[in-house]
Amino acid sequence: MDLFDIFQQYQIQKNNSESSERTRQVHRQATDNQVDIVELQSKIDHLSLVCMALSELIAEVGFDREMLLAKMKEIDLRDGKADGKFAPQNRCTSCDRVVSARHYTCLYCGTKLNKTSPF
Repeated sequence: MDLFDIFQQYQIQKNNSESSERTRQVHRQATDNQVDIVELQSKIDHLSLVCMALSELIAEVGFDREMLLAKMKEIDLRDGKADGKFAPQNRCTSCDRVVSARHYTCLYCGTKLNKTSPF
């Protein structure tokens, strides 16, 4: 065996080792993702139960399904899009840029944002 063959064998073993490590990382990430999915499904199930209970309670006090759907449509349109979700946006008081309501500070200038809604 000459020097080139030894180097080739070294490179092959190195690549096999790196490949095995990457495979382990991918499997770990897949397992973590599965755990996250199960947790999210559990939260969705709980929120569905809460929504059903609230819907039945408001029906008992005199609000009907059409009133609920109308209010949902109104809230859906508050962010400017009828897309079945509510994603409010705030404007930064310092730089006047639009910043998602999920953030507590402006992504552009770092100013602390006033949170007006608990959602």
